[in-house]
Amino acid sequence: MDSIDLYLKVNKEDIQFICSVMEVYEGMVAIRTPNPEPGLPTSILQVMLSPDFKEEFEIVLQELSRKLKIEVVSA
Repeated sequence: MDSIDLYLKVNKEDIQFICSVMEVYEGMVAIRTPNPEPGLPTSILQVMLSPDFKEEFEIVLQELSRKLKIEVVSA
């Protein structure tokens, strides 16, 4: 398996912070915003997770979710 695809619904104002946190863990994820819709306060992030970092990602996501509104919309 090359990667695990997850989709997260987040506030647009939090995207830069989320991406900055994920960049610290080099090789863990690649993040895209597939179809950002103008005018909406939220966006869907496509997260392509390396299977080797699954446990670490779950910890990071849990910690981010304590401070930000993050909803897993698909896995």
